Amino acid sequence: MSTPTPTVTTQTGLLWSRRLGTATLLVLVAACHDKGITNPPTGGFTLAMSSQAISIARNASGTLTVTIARTGGFTGDVTLEAQGLRSTVTASFNPSRIASGQTSSTLTISPSATAPTGPITFQVQGSATDLANQRVDVQLTVTTPTQAGPFTLSITASSFLLLPPTFLFTSPIITITRNPGFTGPVVFTVTGLPASVFVGFSPSSTTGNSTTVLPLSLSPANGTYTATIHGTAAGLGEQAITLQLVVAPVSTGSIKWKFCSASLPRNFFAVRDGTTGPWTRIVPAADTSYSFNITQSIGSVAMAEIDSGGQRTTVYNYSAQEMAARAAAQCSLVANVTPRAARGSFGGVTGFRTSQVGMGWWFGSANGNGSFNLLNLPPGPLDIVAVRNAEIGQASEIPVDRMIIRRAQNPAAGATMPVFDFGATESFPPTVKTWAFGNVNGEPFGVSQLFNTAGGTTGPFTPIPAVDGTSSLRTVFGVPRGPTDQTIDGDLHQVIATVATLGPLPGSPARATRQIVTYSRGIADRALNFGPQMPAPNVTSVTALGQGRLRAQGTVPTEYSAGVSFDITQTTTARFATVHATRGFLGAGTTYDIQVPDLTAAIGWDTQFGLKPGVATNWWVNGGGPVLDLFDGRYLFNTTRSRWTGAVTGIVAPADGAIYLMARTVGATTP
Repeated sequence: MSTPTPTVTTQTGLLWSRRLGTATLLVLVAACHDKGITNPPTGGFTLAMSSQAISIARNASGTLTVTIARTGGFTGDVTLEAQGLRSTVTASFNPSRIASGQTSSTLTISPSATAPTGPITFQVQGSATDLANQRVDVQLTVTTPTQAGPFTLSITASSFLLLPPTFLFTSPIITITRNPGFTGPVVFTVTGLPASVFVGFSPSSTTGNSTTVLPLSLSPANGTYTATIHGTAAGLGEQAITLQLVVAPVSTGSIKWKFCSASLPRNFFAVRDGTTGPWTRIVPAADTSYSFNITQSIGSVAMAEIDSGGQRTTVYNYSAQEMAARAAAQCSLVANVTPRAARGSFGGVTGFRTSQVGMGWWFGSANGNGSFNLLNLPPGPLDIVAVRNAEIGQASEIPVDRMIIRRAQNPAAGATMPVFDFGATESFPPTVKTWAFGNVNGEPFGVSQLFNTAGGTTGPFTPIPAVDGTSSLRTVFGVPRGPTDQTIDGDLHQVIATVATLGPLPGSPARATRQIVTYSRGIADRALNFGPQMPAPNVTSVTALGQGRLRAQGTVPTEYSAGVSFDITQTTTARFATVHATRGFLGAGTTYDIQVPDLTAAIGWDTQFGLKPGVATNWWVNGGGPVLDLFDGRYLFNTTRSRWTGAVTGIVAPADGAIYLMARTVGATTP
């Protein structure tokens, strides 16, 4: 029995607008008011495929038949186009335009030798003048061809962006799959490249199961160069794969995202304009800045970088205005970090009490009248904040009894600064106030404090946050105002109150689950309420091309609607991912639908960057923005590197009186 031919139709006059799972249907109906009769459509067409699923091996081709049916008197031409295919898969129509009187075309699909295996959904689109476009989804599954010989080859990347040698990178890996009984060496060579482009291998001959590809640019002209990589087993045959090597000029644009240092390389940096456009690789400038444009109201940046001995993919989903502000704030507090260091010591400290000092974004501490070192200080004058901790009365509070602030200090590299003597006249007692925290629900919480100066310094009040306690009343310390005002315009206290619970698995570390972050120039008695618990999301796998991609869907209480952050950790493989999305990107309301995107079509994406399928994975979703968690020091540490708001790090510098509420829910899955 034959299977009915599936069809997909779209009526003229229906427009769909989608933003991350929230769909709005706009129905445009042209009404004829003459005698109350509604005019019918003037004509249109539908598309049908001979099949909406096809499997094709690498380096092979397959065909499908596209059929159109014209309706309502329409007799014109229909132009066909394939959308959503990666650069490693080509598609062609014969004919590409179905002329009047014709009804079909043959679609030929050809995956290259480096096309990623697995399923991908693309669209066949038909367009005609003055008619709505019609689309049909087609699922293509790319398979590994059956090859003769003792082994097969695969590579983690199908393309590679060649940058100057000063930019560190992660090299693609070739995997050798050996047939039973074959244990001999495989020798690697490369052909097809000009003298200005070099590809090496480490090792170039191996009896193992992998080798590392080492691409190198020797100042070739811009363009794409195809390296054919040969693996040869003497007397037993050869297998070949290709790698596209791309040389491109430095990207330009009005948005400039500059990183503080090139010592932590960004292996990958790509931008998507809107929500449906392609991911475009950005070529950095020599100063490690990435320039680009966002022409639509929203857009995304995705980057891959080394983290904790592995790889982290981070995605920022912002409005266009937020994107520009976030990029500008990346290094706002530590621009032009240098190797400059300075030394100092404390005085006026009895016993083994601890003292803290901050200059720029570097912290130092010592017990008693000990010494400290401050490293990587930016050039020019900076403020210095030092505090002396008093004897601890209860574990949930670490008191401060003396402070010193020195403004606009500019020590020479390697200089020893004058002693920070808490018994001298430059020291002063802190303001001491009581804060009452509500909606605690009996959960213990901790409080930590920082003092961010107008002169570019973050000063800690304690070496670590105090131990969690159950009392709703807490003592908070501050730099005095009033008659003995020690603050200036631009100074802000940052007070962080955090409820923490155990992680999703037995033995997991404590994770922050609810949090209040406040900013104020002065410190006064006040009452604050924690927000509600963060509702658990629906976390599912996004099956595509063997990637370990995850998707989170849910709602957030209005207290946290400024944005969400989706963190994913695969500890055993050292693979991590973070997806940030602001409300400006998500649209109005309290729902969210975010996922790790498919980046395989962008130049230089390497499967080493992404999460792995079939691996136990911990996740957490933060409402209101990334929770400042000491265990996950990226966010807390970044408060000293770029100004922080509730939604994401670095959009707008917080103002006097700002209060941000965040919450987190945690879970585990296997993608």
